[in-house]
Amino acid sequence: MKISNMHHTLSEYEIMPSVVKTKVSTRIEIKSLGIETAFEKGHEYIIRFLPQERINTAVTLCIGDGTGYDEVTAVSEDGKTLNFEYLFKYEGIYTVRILKEPGDRSKMVADLRIFAAEEDLWGRIPMRGNTHCHVCPSVDGHEDPAVAASVYRKAGFDYLAITDHHKIDGSLIAIDSFKDIPNGFALYKGEEVHVPNAYIHAVNVGADFGGIGLDAWYHAHKEESDAEVEELAKGLKDLPDGVEPLDLAWRIWIADKIHSHGGIAIIAHPFWEYDAHNTRNAMFEYLAKNKIFDAVEVCGGQEVGSMEANMQVAFWNDLRAKGIFIPVVGCDDAHRRYYNWDYDSSFNKVYTIVFSESRDFDDWKSAVKDGYTVAVDDYDDVTPFVHGTYRFVRYAIFLLSRYYPLHDELCFEEGRLMKEAYLGDEDALEMLKLIHDRVDKFNDRFFGR
Repeated sequence: MKISNMHHTLSEYEIMPSVVKTKVSTRIEIKSLGIETAFEKGHEYIIRFLPQERINTAVTLCIGDGTGYDEVTAVSEDGKTLNFEYLFKYEGIYTVRILKEPGDRSKMVADLRIFAAEEDLWGRIPMRGNTHCHVCPSVDGHEDPAVAASVYRKAGFDYLAITDHHKIDGSLIAIDSFKDIPNGFALYKGEEVHVPNAYIHAVNVGADFGGIGLDAWYHAHKEESDAEVEELAKGLKDLPDGVEPLDLAWRIWIADKIHSHGGIAIIAHPFWEYDAHNTRNAMFEYLAKNKIFDAVEVCGGQEVGSMEANMQVAFWNDLRAKGIFIPVVGCDDAHRRYYNWDYDSSFNKVYTIVFSESRDFDDWKSAVKDGYTVAVDDYDDVTPFVHGTYRFVRYAIFLLSRYYPLHDELCFEEGRLMKEAYLGDEDALEMLKLIHDRVDKFNDRFFGR
C-alpha cells in the first residue's frame, strides 16, 4: 500500500476501535498523537455522531447547532485521551466530530471516522491478497517462491496463492520454506490449470492431488480423463449459442476435480485478449449462471493502459442485472516482483480483499464462495477502484484509507525479516519471534475484539 492513501488524521489521532459492532454499546478511546493535537486537560468535549448515509450536505449545513444528531460528552483527564461509550444503530461510515464548545464547525477540533458493521461482517478479518501469480517454477516466471512471498508480505498482503502454469510446485515450496519461520502470512496451494491444453485458463486454489497439481494428475490419468470428458460432453444438450459441448465439458471437469480435492475454481482473465478473448462471453455467462466456478477475475494482470478489466467489470455488472451473481477477485498475475515491464506492471496494484472469519484456508474458501470479496485495482498509485457489491465496496473504501496504511507499516517489517530469515539470517529469525503477531494484536484493537 502507498503512503498517499493514508488519511492525514491517522497521524494526528488514534481512534480505537475504528470498526465497531452495530446495536451494541461500545467504549471508544480517542488518543492525540503529539503536542499539536493534545486535548485540554480537564476540559469537557462534545462528541457528535453523523451517520453518513442518513444525512446529507444540505442538512449538515443547515443544522449548525447539532440538532438531530446524537452527542456524548467526554472529559480529557490527562490531556491525551477522550473516552466515551456509544451505540451505533446502523451499518456504515460515521463521522465522529470532536467539538470543544457547543456550536457549529468553528468549534470543531477534528473529524474522525468509524465504521459500524453488522455482526456477520464485524466478526471477519479483512484479508488483502493475491490468487494468481507466477514464480521460477513457471516456464515464464521469475524469482524464488519464498522470496516472492516475502515481498508480498512486505507490500502489505495477508495471503497469497502462487499459481504456476501446470503445477503447484511454487506454492508448495513457499509453504514449506516458512513452516518453521514465525509469521502471520497465510500461504495457500495454487496452480494455473491448462487442460487439455493451453486455451483453457483456470485457477485452482487449495486443491492438492497427492503433492501434484491438476495438470500433472491429468497427464498421469489422461486416457480415463479424456473418456470422462467425452462422456460428459454427450450429455450436454440445448446449450446457448457460443457454448460448445466439449469446451464446456472440460471446464466442468476441471471445476469438479478442484472441488473434489478441497479447492476453489476461479475463471481466469476471461477477456484477456490474444487474437480473441480467452473465454467467450456466452461461456462466461453460462459458467456464472450455473455456478460451475466459484469466482471470476474481474481485474487481473492487465498491462497499464489495457481496457480488458473495464469490460470484465461491465460484463459482471450486466450479469448481476440479469440476476446472476458470481463472486469477484482481483489479481496481479505477476511474473516478476522487482522489475516492471509491460506484461508485469500489476504487482501490488491489483488484489482481492476477502472478509474471512480466520486465515484458515477453509474459512477463507467459504468467504470467497459466499461472496465476501471485493476486487481492487490501483494502477495510478493514488485512487484505488474497488469492484463488488455496494456493501463490501463501502467497507473496503473505509479500510483502504483508515486501516491498511497502519496495517501495512507492520507488514513491511515482517516481510523484510521473512526474506532475511529464509536466506539464513539468525537475527532476523529471532526478531520475527518477537513481532510476528503484531498484525493480530493491531487487529484486536482496531476491530475491538
